[in-house]
Amino acid sequence: MFIRQLFKTPTTPFRTKRYSHIFGIVLFCLLFPLPLSAQDETTVVGQVFDLADRSPIPNINVYFKQTAIGTVTDDNGFFFLRTTGRETTLVFSSIGYKKQEVKLKQGKIAQVEIFLKEENTWLEDVLILPGTNPALDWMKKIRLMRKQNDLTAVHGYRANSTEQDLILLSKSTQGTPNKQLFDQFRQGTLSENDSLLLVPLYMAEKSYQIAGKQKTEITRNTFSSSDESLQFVTSLLDGVNAELNFYENAVKIFDKNIISPLSSVGNSYYNYYLVDSVGTGADIGKQYRINFRTKNPKNLAFDGHFLFDSLSLALTSIEVELPPKANINYINNLRIKQRFGRLNDHYRMKETEEISLTMHYDMPIDSLRRRSELLIKRSTFIDRHDTTNLSENFAQSAYSVQTLEAKMKAFDNTPIMRTAKWLADAALTSYARVGVIDVGRLQNIARLTDLEGLRINLPVRTNERLWKSLSIGGYIGYGLRNREIKYSFGGQYRFPFAKRFIAGASYTDDYRRIDYNYNRFPMREDPWLMGDEDITNTIFSFHSAGKINRRKEWLFSIQKDWNNNIESGLYYRINTLYPNEHLPFKLHGTDISSVRQQSFTFSTRFSFGQERYDDHLNRIFAKSYKPVCYLTAEGASVSLEQQRVYYGKLSGVVMQRVRLDIGQWNYMVEAGLILGKAPYPLLDISSGKEPSGIGIFHFNKMRYLEFASDNYLHLYNEFLFNGMLFNHLPYIKTLNLREMLIFNIAYGSLSDRHRSLMDYPAFMHDLRTPYIEVGIGITNILRLFSAQVTYRLTNLRDNLTPYSIAFGIRLGF
Repeated sequence: MFIRQLFKTPTTPFRTKRYSHIFGIVLFCLLFPLPLSAQDETTVVGQVFDLADRSPIPNINVYFKQTAIGTVTDDNGFFFLRTTGRETTLVFSSIGYKKQEVKLKQGKIAQVEIFLKEENTWLEDVLILPGTNPALDWMKKIRLMRKQNDLTAVHGYRANSTEQDLILLSKSTQGTPNKQLFDQFRQGTLSENDSLLLVPLYMAEKSYQIAGKQKTEITRNTFSSSDESLQFVTSLLDGVNAELNFYENAVKIFDKNIISPLSSVGNSYYNYYLVDSVGTGADIGKQYRINFRTKNPKNLAFDGHFLFDSLSLALTSIEVELPPKANINYINNLRIKQRFGRLNDHYRMKETEEISLTMHYDMPIDSLRRRSELLIKRSTFIDRHDTTNLSENFAQSAYSVQTLEAKMKAFDNTPIMRTAKWLADAALTSYARVGVIDVGRLQNIARLTDLEGLRINLPVRTNERLWKSLSIGGYIGYGLRNREIKYSFGGQYRFPFAKRFIAGASYTDDYRRIDYNYNRFPMREDPWLMGDEDITNTIFSFHSAGKINRRKEWLFSIQKDWNNNIESGLYYRINTLYPNEHLPFKLHGTDISSVRQQSFTFSTRFSFGQERYDDHLNRIFAKSYKPVCYLTAEGASVSLEQQRVYYGKLSGVVMQRVRLDIGQWNYMVEAGLILGKAPYPLLDISSGKEPSGIGIFHFNKMRYLEFASDNYLHLYNEFLFNGMLFNHLPYIKTLNLREMLIFNIAYGSLSDRHRSLMDYPAFMHDLRTPYIEVGIGITNILRLFSAQVTYRLTNLRDNLTPYSIAFGIRLGF
C-alpha cells in the first residue's frame, strides 16, 4: 500500500518536480532500508509545502507530540523521523505558519505531504485592543525620537569595543540536525558528542575605539587561524563587518540593506503588535514590548521583538531573525541580539551585540556527499571605559580559547581542509596552487579568436613557498589556427622595507584587444578581470573575438604604499603596436608599419579604511562602500616612421558602491584630457562590449574603437534591487529573482590636430553627441546568472540594431 501511495498522481501544480521528490523518497528508502519487521517502530518520511504557492519550506519543526523526538525539514522541505514508543501524533510548527497535527498508526511506515498555511498574527503575548492598533501609535513616537536616541549620532560620543569572531564547520548529517546544532552552538549548550561535529576554521579578537559612527581598529589577534582562512574571511565574509544600527532605516549586512523595524517606511514592511508591559527594574520609565513580523517573507525584513522605555522611547533590547524565505543567498538562521544599558537620565548605550548565522554549501567530506555549513558568530562588548568585561568562553560559545586553538591546529592539515583552502585560494586570486608554482590567471588558460582560433595558454608563476620576496612567471600560448606561439615573462621583487615596496619587469609579445587600455587600473582590481580577451569573454559573448592586434611590450614598475589608504605606482613602458584591418595605421592613405610608444605613468589610489590583503606580491582589495579614487598622469613620446611627437594625459576616476534601502547603486565616473598630439590608438577609447555580453563599467551596446576622445567624461550607473517586484509575484517569488537597471553616458570631444599623425578610420567617431544607453535585467537566476536587455538611445548609424540581449555571471548574497 505504501509504495502504491507514493506513485499516486499529485494534485499540486508542480507535477514533474513532485514526481522527482517522490522518487527521491523511494530511493532513500532503498538505500537506507527501514526495519519493516520491527512492529513497534513508527517511521515517517515526507515533505512540507507552503499552501499558498506549493513551494517546499525549510526549517519546519517536526516532532512527536509531548516528546523530545523531532527534527527539522531540509532546504527542499524533506524530513525523516522514527520512534519506538507509542507516540502517534506528529506536529509541524514554525513561526509564521499555523501549527498542524497528523495522526499516524503505531508501528507502521508512513509517507506524508503537509501543506502549511501562513499565519500573520502572534498567538501569544499580543494585547488585542479595539479600534486602532496601539503599536502604530507607539511606533510613530519612537521614530520621532530616533535621532535623539541614536547615541552614535551624538557629538562627543566615545567608547571602546571588543569583537570576537568565530567560524566553525558543521559536519552534521545524521543525529542532531544542523539547525538544532546551530541553536545549541549559539546558546552555548552543545553536548560533548555534538561538539565533535563542529570544527573551528577561524577565530579573531579585535579591539576598537569608537567615535560617533567611526570605528578605528586598535589591536587584532587571529590566534592560530591560517593565512588562507584570513584571506577567505577578509574577502568573502567582509559582510560580517556589519553596521547593525536599528535606529537607521536599514541594517547593513552582506551587501544587503535589511529594512529596520524602526525605519520611517517600516509600516509598509511590518505588522506590529503591542504586548503588555514588562518589569522595569531600575529603569526610569515603564518598558513595553512590541512584536513585529514582515508582511512579505520574501522581503529583506525581520521577524522579532524589541523592548523600549516608555519615557525616553529608547530601545532597551532587540532580538530579530531573518525569515527563511527572504531573498538572500547562502544565508540561513540570521539572528541579531542587542542589549542597551542606561548611560544617564537621557541616553541608553549599546552594551552587547550578538550576530549569528549559517552559510551553507555542498562539499564531499568523506565517502558521502554531505551538506555542510559554516556557523558564524560575532559577539561584541562595548564599554565607556578602557577595558571591557569578556565572558570566559570565546564569542559566548561553549568553547574556551585553548579548546578552539587545539581544534584548529588538529584540523588544519586534514585532506578536507587542504582541499577547501585550495579551492578558496583559487576563487579569490584566480590562481591555482600546485606546490611552489601557481597556475593562472585561470581565465587566461584559453580563448577563442578569429585570428588564432582556439588558443591554449600555460600561465604560471612562483609563489611564496619557493621565495618569500620574489616571484617569477609568465605564460606561453599556441593558436591552433595561425600556428603562432605567443609569450610573456617577468618577475617582481619586494624590498624589505616597513611599507610595501615592489619593483617589477616584464616583456610580452602577444595579441590584445584593439582598445586595450593600460591605465584603466580600477577594472583590474578584480583578479578575474583582465580588460582583454579571455575564456570568460569567449563563453558569454557566444562568439570568437575578432578585433585584436599584435603588440610588443616592455614594462618596468615600482609600487609603493604611503599609508593604509594611499598607494602609488610608477610605470615605464616601451610598447610597439602593429596594424591590421581592424586597427589600420595610415597617413594620407600611406601605410604606417608600426607605432612605438615610450611612456612614464604615475598613478595614485586613494581609499578610506578599505580592507586589503596581499596574495604573495599581488594585492587584493575587500569590498568597500566608501569611495575609491584614482589620479593618473602620463607623459609619452611616440615614434611613427620618421617623426617623433610628445603628449601628456591627465585622468581621474571615482567609483563607489552605495547601499540603498531597496538595493544597491554602483557608479563610476571617469574624466580626462590629452595635451599635445597623439595617434588615435593612444587617445581615450571608450570601453565597448563587443559582440555582446554584460560588463559592469562598460558601454554594452558600443563597438570596439567606435568612439575616441581627447577630452572626455564617462558616467556608469548600475542599480541592483532586492526583488521589490518579483518578491510579490505568485510562483515567481520562489525563484529569488532580482531586478537590475543601468544608465550609462559618454561625452567628449576630438580635435583634428591628431590627424596630422595618423588618419582616423572611417568607423571611428567623436562624442559631440553624447552616447546614452539604458538597460533592464534580471539577476540571481539560479543564484549565479544575469540576463540584461540594453537599448542604445543615441548615435544610431550604419543600420545598427539599437538593442541587445546578453548574459553573464554575478555572484553575491
